[in-house]
Amino acid sequence: MSAIETHIPLLVSAADLRRELEDIVRSRHCVRHPLIEAWAAGTLDRQVLGRWVQEHYHFTKDLWAFLGTNYGNCPHPDARAVIMENLGEEEDPADPHVNILLRFARACGVDPEEIRASKPLPTTWGLKDWLTVISTRRTWLESSAGMHIGMESQLPTIVEKILPALREKYHFTEDDIRFFTLHHAADVEHGGRMYDMVGKYANTPELQEGVRQAVREGTQKRWLYHDGVYIKHVLGYPIDTLSC
Repeated sequence: MSAIETHIPLLVSAADLRRELEDIVRSRHCVRHPLIEAWAAGTLDRQVLGRWVQEHYHFTKDLWAFLGTNYGNCPHPDARAVIMENLGEEEDPADPHVNILLRFARACGVDPEEIRASKPLPTTWGLKDWLTVISTRRTWLESSAGMHIGMESQLPTIVEKILPALREKYHFTEDDIRFFTLHHAADVEHGGRMYDMVGKYANTPELQEGVRQAVREGTQKRWLYHDGVYIKHVLGYPIDTLSC
């Protein structure tokens, strides 16, 4: 027997597992991040919103690779259909989500070409590195839970909080903020369907514990990527600058 034993909780029902995962996300939900609080209050400069786009662009532009890898690793047709639906919407050739995101940057006064040519902050690099690891080194179930529940499921609540400010304080047009209204509804559906898949296929104590850990990681990584934007562009600390 190993000197260090890892405690694995007992198998719980799909409904109880969902409640546990929702509690994990709520414990560090970015809707309470100071960046989002200031955004909802309308106190951030438009340039800061544009720099948020810059960081969001740097990880969402590669979502096709993370989702595609997860799709390839998933042996279950119904779960693959959920992953493919999300991938298809993100990569819609007629209306790619990245282009919609960059239109918001332009409305904020930040040139999309400048964003395309930029490098991500270290905190965003950390998020991208985690997405690479979880999609290539972990099970499809952990990858799905971390990306769709830990990260993606947060966006509708965040959007609901900031939409009034985007309209009433910043006076953006509906076309300007289409990225947010689009994700407000779509990500609720994606998150709900992935909860169903996780509840169905996380059917051993070990699989359930792997899912819990993946959701913890996804929740933390989304918070830290917001930290980077806040520290650099609100507090003015150059987290991306080296002395040599």
